Amino acid sequence: MAHKAVLIEVAEFLDTFFPLPEGVTADQHPQWAEDVFDELAEGEVLTEQEIQRRFVEAVNDNDLIPGLKMSILSEKPDITEMGNFKQKPDAAIFKADSVPTDGRPHWADQLITVEFKRNTTSQDPFDDRKGAELESDAATRKEVRGQLIDYSELVFRIQNRTALFMILVINRNIRVLRWDRSGTVVTPAFDYVAKPEVLCEILWRMSLLSDEQLGIDTSATRLRPSDTDYKLMDLLASESPRDFAYEERDLLPGELKTDRPVFKYVRDKFREAVEPKWPRYRVEVPDGALMRTFLIGRPAFYAHGMACRGTKGFVAWDVKAKRFAWLKDAWRLDYEHMDQEGTILSRLNAQGVAYVPTLVCHGDIRSQKTRTPDIWEAQHPIPPASSHARSSATLVDPHPPSSPAPPLKRSRAELETDDTLHGAEDCTLRRHAHYRIVVQEVALPLLDFTHGQQLVAIIMDCVEAHQDAVEKAYTFHRDVSSGNILILPTVTPDKKKVRWNGLLADWELSKPIHEAEPLIRPRQPPRTGTWQFLSVGMLTENPKTVEIPDELESYLHVLLYFAIRYIHSNCKDPAGFIENYFDSYTYEDGVYTCGARKQNIIKTAGRLEMRSHEPLTFDSPIDDIFAQLLPLFKSHYKVQDYLKAKEKPTVPSTSTTSSLRASSPDIVPLRSSSKLDALRERLANKTKQRVECADDEPTVQEKEDAQFLANHDFMLVTLADAQAEKNWHKTDKVGDRVPDAYKPLVSLANARGASTHTMKRRRTTGIAAAPPPFSRLPNRLTQSQMPKAG
Repeated sequence: MAHKAVLIEVAEFLDTFFPLPEGVTADQHPQWAEDVFDELAEGEVLTEQEIQRRFVEAVNDNDLIPGLKMSILSEKPDITEMGNFKQKPDAAIFKADSVPTDGRPHWADQLITVEFKRNTTSQDPFDDRKGAELESDAATRKEVRGQLIDYSELVFRIQNRTALFMILVINRNIRVLRWDRSGTVVTPAFDYVAKPEVLCEILWRMSLLSDEQLGIDTSATRLRPSDTDYKLMDLLASESPRDFAYEERDLLPGELKTDRPVFKYVRDKFREAVEPKWPRYRVEVPDGALMRTFLIGRPAFYAHGMACRGTKGFVAWDVKAKRFAWLKDAWRLDYEHMDQEGTILSRLNAQGVAYVPTLVCHGDIRSQKTRTPDIWEAQHPIPPASSHARSSATLVDPHPPSSPAPPLKRSRAELETDDTLHGAEDCTLRRHAHYRIVVQEVALPLLDFTHGQQLVAIIMDCVEAHQDAVEKAYTFHRDVSSGNILILPTVTPDKKKVRWNGLLADWELSKPIHEAEPLIRPRQPPRTGTWQFLSVGMLTENPKTVEIPDELESYLHVLLYFAIRYIHSNCKDPAGFIENYFDSYTYEDGVYTCGARKQNIIKTAGRLEMRSHEPLTFDSPIDDIFAQLLPLFKSHYKVQDYLKAKEKPTVPSTSTTSSLRASSPDIVPLRSSSKLDALRERLANKTKQRVECADDEPTVQEKEDAQFLANHDFMLVTLADAQAEKNWHKTDKVGDRVPDAYKPLVSLANARGASTHTMKRRRTTGIAAAPPPFSRLPNRLTQSQMPKAG
């Protein structure tokens, strides 16, 4: 969580976040006894539990927060229906009519979280001494800071929040904190026993705040068991004999009784969302000038982390359309020239791009924005006309760097070309705006594929979606990864089959092809996407424009990941292969780059092999896919390296918008013979013979091979040919080949002490739309993320 906390004085904190209501003045506060906290004067000899008890009694007995009550919660964790969360904050402030009596956290009802610590120095997560780092690196301080982050993250996950206030009592000292998706605002510690009037005013002002000022998202209305919508959700979650089986199959005559069947898995997922102890909400989503409402319960997906997008995904009920839909709630980056995901999807839908979600509605929520950057930027004056800006939270950046403070409103290009230098605490915090988007499709994670042939077909659909996006909407996805390739069971147009189609989702990082890329060379390359599935070029070049070969390579990495982990192969150690290929990186001269195993297979060997150089095989047409495609990527990198070595401008590997094929056929599913035949005809005159050359200059054949990656055609035909083979085994998916108890064979290295050797990224955990690598970078590395946490 480095560089995410901002220190401000108590008076400024009160004026900024606890303003007095109109007509109320500071001298109208209640009369407070001067000895209200005297029972805590000898805190050094009290146990933490005794400090808790005396403090809570002082607050409640003296009615210091009228209308609210503080309750001790540290006796038991929450019950299993809430997700078996083990975290137990010491106390919290509740509305007077919602005070728990069972000693459990009651995360859904907390207004303000309260934590107690006994040791004044070692257990204070912040160090506000002059010249000290506010976020100290001392182990115990970091541990407490991580604990507070966990509490904040849980409240944001379970409730609908714009901010969370927190009180941290450290013996006789106290701090007040405010968390939002950009960071934390914290006050200096002060002695509340010696200055009781300061704490009393803070608590009194808290009691005067509206729900909105307390950080409650007022666009989400909490539903209670007596509410009609609450009961409707129970009804909708009930099993229905009309629900449609979603397995791939030929339909029986008369089996399809409606044009819009509800697949069984959709209702099952909604049923999981309406657990009795999880809060339910009616939420607003803009629909043009109007507002639509949706009913949601427990999220089916949530991204870990606090200072990040905080994405949550829900199977929702569309009140207007009376159907299930997928609702994504996130705190998007709020900068100029960054399209909302819904705007991008609307453009893709209008152009007839296949295999992408169908937009229902979207928009920013009530102008809700993070406020922590305002505090930061007020303390760090903006230099005029800065040409650099802090890297986007979605850019892969394993080390949290710093840079000169940028303008309040930054362009997308500036956001992606920040000069990332380590050291001074001078980087700005990222601005986020609350955003919701709803799409029609409720999909399955790619993990649910049932056999290898089906896996290839689903990925093929998503490659076709990418081709459509490039050729019809002039857009790159820029985050092809395991979590963004989904499965959508669909009744075929002739209503004779249920087919599992691919769905390429999450277009928030996409970018128009014609948008100019910055040419600044930052110290740490800005990388858009998910580390494990980025191309070798994106992980090594500095800077690197995303091109079609990079996107195609990402699809290959996704196929390899799911194949090595879930499909039978001759690999005896899939866990070790995944660790070394997907999760490793090289750290040299302050820069993180691609791990050695991925580079060797993609760029050097051009074939799939294990550490012993023994071929890695699956005894299926998957072998043909890698045998056809890997040599092309080897040739591609040889051509690119040769051009750079000759100091010639690198020829873009992708066609420009003006040279995209005008003869592209109408978009129809690739599985149809007409489109496949058209692609074959364009490739008919190409030869597949390769000649090795001792010279560094690529051979004519290698140059021709590299051109096969200039568009999607060859990969699509390769996937289609493999998918059409007869020698597939329907039982080749053998389950997860990575043991639950697997631990990395090589200890996790400390990046700061490393030189040029390859290391593994630290592991993070969490629910994911698709199975993340078991040891992985934080999603799209923000993430988001503190040594958590998309």
